[in-house]
Amino acid sequence: MRLDPRTLPVLVAAAALLWAAGCSRRPQPPAPGTAEPAVAASPAKDEGAAHLPPGIDWFEGDVDAAFAAAKAAGKPLFLYWGAEWCPPCAQIKSTIFNKREFQERSRLFVPVYLDGDTPSAQRLGERFGVVGYPTMILFRADGAEITRLPGGVDVARYATILDTALAGARPVAEILDTAASGGKLSPDDWRLLAYYSWATDNGRVLSASRAVDTFRRLDSACPREMPPECARLHFEYLDAAARAATDGSSTLDAATRKADAARLLRVLEADASVRANVDNLLYAATDAIGLLSEPGSPEREQLVRAWRAALDTLAAGGEGLVLTGPEQLNLVRAGILLQRLEAPDAPLPPALLDEARSAVARVDAATPDGYARHAAINAAANLYFEAGLTDEATRLLVAEIDTSKSPYYFMLELADLAKKAGREDEAVAWLERAYAGARGPATRFQWGYNYLVGLLEMTPGDTARIERVGIELLGELDGSPDAFYQRTRLRLEQLSAKLLDWGQGTERSAVIGRLRARTATICAGLPAGDEGRRSCEAFLRSAAPATASV
Repeated sequence: MRLDPRTLPVLVAAAALLWAAGCSRRPQPPAPGTAEPAVAASPAKDEGAAHLPPGIDWFEGDVDAAFAAAKAAGKPLFLYWGAEWCPPCAQIKSTIFNKREFQERSRLFVPVYLDGDTPSAQRLGERFGVVGYPTMILFRADGAEITRLPGGVDVARYATILDTALAGARPVAEILDTAASGGKLSPDDWRLLAYYSWATDNGRVLSASRAVDTFRRLDSACPREMPPECARLHFEYLDAAARAATDGSSTLDAATRKADAARLLRVLEADASVRANVDNLLYAATDAIGLLSEPGSPEREQLVRAWRAALDTLAAGGEGLVLTGPEQLNLVRAGILLQRLEAPDAPLPPALLDEARSAVARVDAATPDGYARHAAINAAANLYFEAGLTDEATRLLVAEIDTSKSPYYFMLELADLAKKAGREDEAVAWLERAYAGARGPATRFQWGYNYLVGLLEMTPGDTARIERVGIELLGELDGSPDAFYQRTRLRLEQLSAKLLDWGQGTERSAVIGRLRARTATICAGLPAGDEGRRSCEAFLRSAAPATASV
C-alpha cells in the first residue's frame, strides 16, 4: 500500500504494487489516422454509458472517427484513458470533469472517453503510448499530440493549462527540442513544460536516460519571473535524480547536492511555489530529502523543517487553495513521512496518530458517496497503513466493500494488509474473492494476474490450484483479438517469467506444458502476423519480463 511519488496521475493502490511494477517504455506506436482497424472510443449507451462523467458531450463512435470529426471541425481532440476502479480516475471525475470550468471548455474540443475495459482499449493504449490510469492527452486537429495534462492540480490551474494548450500552443515535444538546441521559449512554452504530465509520458517525449540532464537544464534555464513553474521543473529534476540514484545509473556529487538543497529550500520558502506544487509536496519528501541529505545531518533537519513549514502553508489554504479530501489525508501522510525521515527508528508521536484518525473520520463523514468517496477511502487506507494503523485500515476497507461500486479494488488492499501481517491464507482468500468480483476484460485479467501471482508467492506447493487458476486466467483472453496489448500484454510478460521461475521439477513442468498448450489454442485464433499474436506466442517461451504500471 505504499504510494509512489506523484502517484495521482499514474498509480492507483499500492496494494496492487505488490504484484505489479512500474511502466515499461515501448517503441512509439502508429500515429493517429494510420491505417488500422477502427476501434471503439466511448462505450455504447446501453453498455456502460452511466460511467461517462455527465456534463460533457463525449464523442460516440470509434477513435479514428473522432479524429476525423476533430479535423473536419478544426478542433483539438481530448483523450481520456482510465478505468472505473481507479481512485486517481475517480479523483479526476470528482475534481475536474464535474466542474463548470472544464465542462465549458469541453465545447472547444472533441472529448473522447476511453475506459480500459472497452473494446480495443488496450490496442489503443499501444497506439497512443499510454499505460497508467488516468492519462489525459490533448491532440491538434491534425492528430499531432500537443500535451499530456496533469491530474494532481486544482481545477483553476488545470483550466489555465488547458487554455494555454488550446490557444495554438506548440506540441511539448517540439518545445523540448527547441530547449535542447538552446532556442528561446515563450512563457506559454515554459508553462506547458512545467505542467506536462511527465509521470504519464511513458517515454513518448523524454526517455528515462535523458531525464536527469534534461530537467537539470530546464530548471537552470527557467525564467525566474515564473517561480511556480520553475519550482515544478525543479521537482521533476529531483524526482529523476532520485530514480537514477536508486537504479545506480547516476549519482550527485557533494557540491551538486549542496546546491540542489539550497535551491529546494528557496522553493519551500516561496508561498506561490508551494501552492503550485501540492502534488509534489504531498508525495516527494522521502525521495527529494533522501537524495539531498544524510540521515541525522543538519542538512536533513533543515530540509525536513522547511518541508514541514510548506505543508503548514498548504493546510492554511488561502489564495483560492482548497485541498480535496484525499489531499487533506495525504497532507497528514506527508507529515508522517517527514517524521520518519527525522527519526526513522522512533515510534510515531501519539499526537500524530490522533491526527491521522481525526483526518480520516472528518473526510469519511464529509464524503458520503460517489467518485470522491472512492478516491478518499483509498487515501484514508494508505494513511492508516503509513501510520502503522493496520487494524483501522482493515476495518475501514471491510466496511467499504459492502457499499463500493468497485469492491474488488479494495479487496486487493485487504490482501496486501493480510500478507504483510503474515496471514497468507487470508490474503489468498481476498485475492480469490477480488478476482471473482472483478468486471471488464482488462480488469479481470489484471485481478486474475494478482491472484495467480499471489498463489505462486504464498502457496507455491499448491500445484493443482495454480494450474486451475492459470487455465482460467488464460481463458479471459480467449476469443479477443485485442487482448494481447498494452497493460494486459505487460502483465502476461511478467507472468511468463514468474511461472517459468516457479515451474521447475517434473510435476510443475507438466503444469507449464499444459498452460503452453492452452495458450497455443488461443494464439491459433488470432490473425496471422498480428502483433497481438506474437505477444501470445511468446508466453512461457522467454523469461525476460517487461514491467507494468498499476
